[in-house]
Amino acid sequence: MIYPSYDVAVIGAGHAGCEAALACARLGLKTIVFTVSVDSIAMMPCNPNVGGTSKGHLVREIDALGGEMGKNIDRTFIQSKMLNTSKGPAVHSLRAQADKKNYSAEMRKILEKTDNLVIRQDEVSEIVVEKTEEGGSSVRRVTGVKTCSGNLYPCRSAILCTGVYLKARCITGEMSTYTGPNGLPAANHLTQSLIDLGIEVRRFKTGTPARIDGRTIDYSKMEEQKGDEKIVPFSFSNKRSDIERDQVSCWLTYTNSETHRIIRENIDRSPLFSGMIEGVGPRYCPSIEDKVMRFADKERHQVFIEPEGLYTNEMYISGMSSSLPEDVQYEMYRSVPGLENAVIVRNAYAIEYDCINATQLKASLEFKDIEGLFSAGQSNGSSGYEEAAAQGIIAGINSAMKLLGREPLILDRSDAYIGVLIDDLVTKETAEPYRMMTSRAEYRLLLRQDNADLRLYEYGHRVGLLSDDRYEAVINKKKIIESEIERLNSTTVGTTETIQHFLRAHDSTELTSGSTLAELVRRPELSYEAIADIDPGRPVVEEDVAEQINIEVKYEGYINRQRLQVDQFRKLEKKLIPADIDYDDVPSLRIEARQKLKKFCPVSIGQASRISGVSPADISVLLVFLGRK
Repeated sequence: MIYPSYDVAVIGAGHAGCEAALACARLGLKTIVFTVSVDSIAMMPCNPNVGGTSKGHLVREIDALGGEMGKNIDRTFIQSKMLNTSKGPAVHSLRAQADKKNYSAEMRKILEKTDNLVIRQDEVSEIVVEKTEEGGSSVRRVTGVKTCSGNLYPCRSAILCTGVYLKARCITGEMSTYTGPNGLPAANHLTQSLIDLGIEVRRFKTGTPARIDGRTIDYSKMEEQKGDEKIVPFSFSNKRSDIERDQVSCWLTYTNSETHRIIRENIDRSPLFSGMIEGVGPRYCPSIEDKVMRFADKERHQVFIEPEGLYTNEMYISGMSSSLPEDVQYEMYRSVPGLENAVIVRNAYAIEYDCINATQLKASLEFKDIEGLFSAGQSNGSSGYEEAAAQGIIAGINSAMKLLGREPLILDRSDAYIGVLIDDLVTKETAEPYRMMTSRAEYRLLLRQDNADLRLYEYGHRVGLLSDDRYEAVINKKKIIESEIERLNSTTVGTTETIQHFLRAHDSTELTSGSTLAELVRRPELSYEAIADIDPGRPVVEEDVAEQINIEVKYEGYINRQRLQVDQFRKLEKKLIPADIDYDDVPSLRIEARQKLKKFCPVSIGQASRISGVSPADISVLLVFLGRK
């Protein structure tokens, strides 16, 4: 059967698929999203949280562009916490425990209420691509998708958001089942279609810990981890008062020498070490057997006990993902303080799946040699809900931009963590599931989570996802910040007894001459909030505005230095490489660099410089060649 045509077909309704489908539909395109089960829309098959170190940045950026993840976690969190507050603002990251069932249900409601969007429970088995001659060259273009039942859905663009479902295999000890997460059906047919299209496919692996009945846990042997009293929303459209609610606690315990002994004595039964698992796992999110074997000097490892939601007694045992057999899992978990009588509801397991080599994609997340075919999320070899959603919104936006005849949205490494994420995926040959980290961002002092709206509001509004009201609100916020910083720099206080008394009370050095308020804010022991007592002329501003003022003034020197680095970076990004360049014509270019440049086809000198195997000397040679041209 041939169904009516759609503008965009989104394959998968996980975190990438939801953002991609919503972006396309909200931009006015007739969109269909396929899922193996409508009950798995925005499902959280692994950890029950959104955000965390660097990941919180991604969620804030998705929101600033007009995405949904931040709003949805604000609606459904059961605990909220700002991480890394003892460090500088560049690495502060918001993290929220989600009610898994509610998170999925609320996102499904959003999709079902969105105009131009159709949800279809079916498995896509084939991407239909037609070859045409255009301008003397052959062009391949997406024209539709087929399902396992043989139905054809004509479309002008398709977005792969298959997550970990392609030929998925779940493994616990010697037991292997060909299913996706949580026992859902695997997608066993689409991989061959991708291979037939010449797409390079690889095999990755990830894992998840056991879920334990909370009634069988002795919390008295653990350290309680409460949420923040001062709740910070993920979405810039929300205020603290909009989302305040009662929170639940998480709990901290540790593995010990007995836990490690059990794992070592049974390591030969681990599929990871027996060779049963072929896929490459995430280095930065290792299983507990990985941790014990690789870090033999560690006497213990943290284990966080996290509620799966208000609807269940299940507790997620964060930090102890495993693929060991069930009997070993019981012995291992019960060796941990507080888990001596633990009853497992769901076994820990590893999951293997097919994904693509993301270096086949442009920075827009469109395949280089297939017009209209995009890919986002774990199907690109990344890990994590947040990384998936970030790619999903960009793939959705750029699919829409292509069909609307507009320029794609390309965020660079100095714009956003999303820019770092995508640039790393498409220019570096990732040999393992990619995880976002603050250390990957060269300009992280500028790319803070607190200023994501100020950085990205113009992009979100330009593409059409950020409303006029939100756009105007950010413009007004920016004006207030700039005006107040100017006032602080121009307002001087003297050596009056009032000022000196204030400084003594805050253990700050007394003044010997006049000082601006900005200079006082820069003192380590003071802040914009702290000097309110000696600054009666200040306007009343919102908390988030005060935070921006404080950071911009206190770290002004560092911020200005990083902005100069960004200027240098952007000069290289603006040096474009002609699409028709023949690298064989570039003299003195090393063979490895020639091969890599041909393979990746970088669009700029900046992008070329980040390709593994292309040295600074190669870049110099290329610059000389382009200069002569």
